[in-house]
Amino acid sequence: MTHGAYLAVIVLSACGVLVAARRFTPGAIGRRLAVAIAVTVPAFLALDAAGAVRGWFRSDPRLSLAILPAGIPIEEPFLLTFLVLLSVVLWRAAGRLAGEG
Repeated sequence: MTHGAYLAVIVLSACGVLVAARRFTPGAIGRRLAVAIAVTVPAFLALDAAGAVRGWFRSDPRLSLAILPAGIPIEEPFLLTFLVLLSVVLWRAAGRLAGEG
């Protein structure tokens, strides 16, 4: 896999989730999602940075586009954002299926 392929797959997957969310879970994309991303991603990046500094996590520079100063691969914020997006959309979809909105 080339250096940029992993990042491209994350971005394409996020685009697919956004398209599906607009179609099947109206209201999932909006202020609540932005707040969830704004709170969750920095918190997990801080945990990742602490783990990298302590030696718990190690990223191979040959497998990433770049390594951020805290030892986190540049793809990590994109992956975390995608996971929050997917979680919120799945939560909203489950709520709709349960008849909550």
